Amino acid sequence: MPKREKKPREYRGVIDEIREQQHKTRDMTRKGKLEYFWYYYKVHTIAGIFILIMAITLIHDMVTAKDFIFNCEMINSFQLDADALENSFAEYAGLDLEEYDCYIDTSTSLSLTTYDQYNMATVQKIMAQMQSGDLDALVFDSEIFNNYSLNGMFMDLRTVMSDEELEKYKDQLYYVDYAEVLRESEKELNADELMEPVEVDVEADTLMHRHPEDMEDPMPIGVFITDSPFVAGSGSYHSSLQPVYGIVATCQRTEVAKQYLDFLWDESIDFSQVINKDLF
Repeated sequence: MPKREKKPREYRGVIDEIREQQHKTRDMTRKGKLEYFWYYYKVHTIAGIFILIMAITLIHDMVTAKDFIFNCEMINSFQLDADALENSFAEYAGLDLEEYDCYIDTSTSLSLTTYDQYNMATVQKIMAQMQSGDLDALVFDSEIFNNYSLNGMFMDLRTVMSDEELEKYKDQLYYVDYAEVLRESEKELNADELMEPVEVDVEADTLMHRHPEDMEDPMPIGVFITDSPFVAGSGSYHSSLQPVYGIVATCQRTEVAKQYLDFLWDESIDFSQVINKDLF
């Protein structure tokens, strides 16, 4: 009877590779096994550790993340200590920082005359926060404020403030012509258009928004804070700028946003405490 030829054993992938590695390291010392492992698998090990750290960090951030109780972007401000400002306002408004997060960004800048990646990223950040409902208020230079206001980005203050509350700021209100806003609203909101370089006569622009009598349908959407105790005490805006405070249209915490406006105008507060002393 002819002898049957022995068929070669089929390759079984990872199992066979493991057995091969076990055979190679069978007679090695513990130190030798570690050196062998590190030589062949150090990249895999480092990548695995990195992924593990990232996963742990992400899970930690998700578990410990707090909901916003207030979120404000103060664009083009300078020499402000954000932590001191947040804590001062939280104390003023009685906000619970153990349960919620009060975030006031004082480090972001934006220009209408420069079209670069940094400015584009700032615009996209603002748009994303608005659409998610995370952003409550913004402080812009008057010319930048105007560029956004025509796209319906800011809330009509008459919808969230009483006549008495508006009366306090009657000489500081920033108006837009709602008829013009309606015409602009028919256009698609585009971040690129918002970033198109423009030249603005700051003085003329400021005066225009202070005179509702010259508008077809005046609507108060902001408050000039140029002469506020906050700007005077902190020196947070250059004298050439006309900062305007506005509540964004998607704001879900309007009462706190109004409190922050009152805070900026409170003469009893020592705003020198929110200056970043490390800059001097």
